[in-house]
Amino acid sequence: MRATWLIAKATFHEAWRRRFLNAILIFGILIIGSSWSLAYLQPGAELKMLIDIGLGAIRFFGMLIAIFLGVRLITEEVERRTIHTMLAKPVTRGQFLLGKFLGGCATVFSNIGLMGIVFYVVFAIKAPQFRNLAPEEGPAYQMVYMYGNIAKAIGLSFLEMAVLVGIAVIASTILSWIMAAIFSFFIYFTGQMADFFRELASPERGGGTVSQIVFSVLYRVLPHFEIFDMRESILQDNYVPWNLLGMVGAQAIIYIFILLLIGYVVFNRKEV
Repeated sequence: MRATWLIAKATFHEAWRRRFLNAILIFGILIIGSSWSLAYLQPGAELKMLIDIGLGAIRFFGMLIAIFLGVRLITEEVERRTIHTMLAKPVTRGQFLLGKFLGGCATVFSNIGLMGIVFYVVFAIKAPQFRNLAPEEGPAYQMVYMYGNIAKAIGLSFLEMAVLVGIAVIASTILSWIMAAIFSFFIYFTGQMADFFRELASPERGGGTVSQIVFSVLYRVLPHFEIFDMRESILQDNYVPWNLLGMVGAQAIIYIFILLLIGYVVFNRKEV
């Protein structure tokens, strides 16, 4: 485990020196901070916009960082030939792959954490304006569960990006980094439509047998990224229970385990 830890640590420090990823983080923070300027909307609409922009920006820019970082973690080592030095040491391919994945996850988590802190600061400053809205001014939002729900939503973003890092890393062991990035984007955005594929696979839709099989396979194979998005529940002021968080977290762990298993099998057979 020491070798895995050292690789993860080195990956984390190296990732923070990537200017392109830092630029994405800064831009994400600016977008979240710009939600402060929503002072001219009606109070109810302002709260919805604030949450939608803040949590949406965390997911979107976290996704960009996860993909562009994940697809370069291994391919850069191969291109620079440093992977031969790493594997020449008493480091197995499994340790190398796991270390890269954990280092990438730590980098993404820290980026999401920074964006989450900025959003929390903006929300904490604006929230008192919504606490006691008069009925004629807009919906009287209950703020009791809002802070906890937002923290849970950010936590789910952590899990979602861990799955995405896994997809990007594994794709990069098979494809070039550009194709791996395109593949990762494709999986992410199609994974948002998993429920739609389930509806298309239903016999009640009247589709052909082949199309039903295809959509059914897509529904079962693709990660269901939509389950990580809690914005609708938060905007409706519904309490997000911990057991739901646990169920989603369990699915994320299963996704990651399967991805790492596939990655280990592919990477173990790959000529580098």
